[in-house]
Amino acid sequence: MMKKFFCLSFLCLCLTINIKAQTLHAIVFADTNDPNIGIFDKQDYTNITLEVNTIASATSMKLKKYFYKDDACSITNLTNTLENLRTESDDVVIFYYSGHGIRSIDDKSSYPQMCLGSHYQQNFYPLEKVLFKLKQQTARLKIVIGDCCNSIGSGVSPKDYATKGATILTKEPVNTYNNLFMNYKGTIIATGSQQGENSGTVSWKDGSPAGGAFTICLLTVLQGSASNGLETNWEEILEVTKQTTKQLRPHTPIYDINVQPINNEHQNTTPQNQASATSDDEEMDRIELLTAIGNEANSIDERIQIKDAALKYVFATPETKVEIVGRNGTTIVATEKAIDFMIRLCTTHNLINLVEVDSQKNDNGQYTYLKIHEIYKK
Repeated sequence: MMKKFFCLSFLCLCLTINIKAQTLHAIVFADTNDPNIGIFDKQDYTNITLEVNTIASATSMKLKKYFYKDDACSITNLTNTLENLRTESDDVVIFYYSGHGIRSIDDKSSYPQMCLGSHYQQNFYPLEKVLFKLKQQTARLKIVIGDCCNSIGSGVSPKDYATKGATILTKEPVNTYNNLFMNYKGTIIATGSQQGENSGTVSWKDGSPAGGAFTICLLTVLQGSASNGLETNWEEILEVTKQTTKQLRPHTPIYDINVQPINNEHQNTTPQNQASATSDDEEMDRIELLTAIGNEANSIDERIQIKDAALKYVFATPETKVEIVGRNGTTIVATEKAIDFMIRLCTTHNLINLVEVDSQKNDNGQYTYLKIHEIYKK
């Protein structure tokens, strides 16, 4: 009851709430528990979840998150997510998986089966089957990406089916992201290695995990194109990713693109604060409340008025540690107490989105620790 009352009171104050018909459905699965590659999968998870938040912020789409890691990376959660997914005709769906992959020698698909944290083949799920399921959705653009091995496993049965610092969005990345994600319709599927190959991982010079080679190359090409405002297309993005991955590790990504430009192209718009309006059966979570407090469409006086109530609701104590990290999700650029963070949030300008990278919560759902990445418009 307390949560519902607070959310309703908060929404009455924050009058400028972003209501958008278009939604970016981001489905992310990462086998972060694996003893061998889990640390790399965890970095992939961080990199991809930050990227989809950036895409949503640049395109002004509402982000709907279906994020699964650790024990939640399972075939049960995957099948439930795909069965219960509901999209509209102008929505975008991005599916991403990082973890072990395998294939049967008799598999007809060029794409692997995802192991999803399991050692039992009855729990494996074909990557191409995800695309098959998404094709049944009305969404305009569906993208399926897997960073996993595609090597043949003994005894596996075939499966048949039917930057540092805050991100600053200038007009260059906004234009590129809008072109790629708003001006195409159709389907894309890609994975990090071709049949019979293992997919490699990459570490930084200090030995810390950077992530899967294919994921690192894909994000580097995508972000590089965006930051330079290049007029690119999906064929160029994935072909350059393929070639750079091959140079980095001895495996060859494969992809199939079936998209076409839409007739009525979306016009580039200035990104707006990403605080989401709630429906009758959905409430804002705490990170969305914080994003709304940073919405400068409301006056500083209005935002300060609710600071103390929001602080008590969101954080366990005013001393709770808040770490602000860069684009890589790991480089800490600032550390603040919750009370100081809230004061800064109430007076900030041009904030589009706050992305929760990591957190700890008490039994009441209040943060006892929060790690975030900030996205601003220039």
